[in-house]
Amino acid sequence: MPSRDRRIRVIVADDSPTALASICHYLEFEGKFEISGTARDGEQLVAEAQRLVPDLVLSDLSMPRMNGLEAATELRRILPELRILIITQLSGLSLRDECLRCGADGLVEKGQMPEKLSEEVSRLFPEL
Repeated sequence: MPSRDRRIRVIVADDSPTALASICHYLEFEGKFEISGTARDGEQLVAEAQRLVPDLVLSDLSMPRMNGLEAATELRRILPELRILIITQLSGLSLRDECLRCGADGLVEKGQMPEKLSEEVSRLFPEL
């Protein structure tokens, strides 16, 4: 886990190039993140996470080849200490519950970014 003197290593996964670039830009601006890698689908996300072993994964819910929930389930199995946040355009308590059931640590609606993302990261990494 990160300490005060280093940034949170993160992999961002989204099949939308615009959303991927926007999220990465925000993380770079925020200053407490190191973007270790990016992915365009769930299978690539799982492979990159295994290779890079980040502190945090931000994964879009709807992606080709393996969606965010399937990726979260697999990531939780192979990297149990990894923090996982699902990001999506969708909303609802049942969706949040499903994300948690699949191994994610939380859900951030894209319409509530960047504020909600910042809140969730603070919750997951209180030492920063």
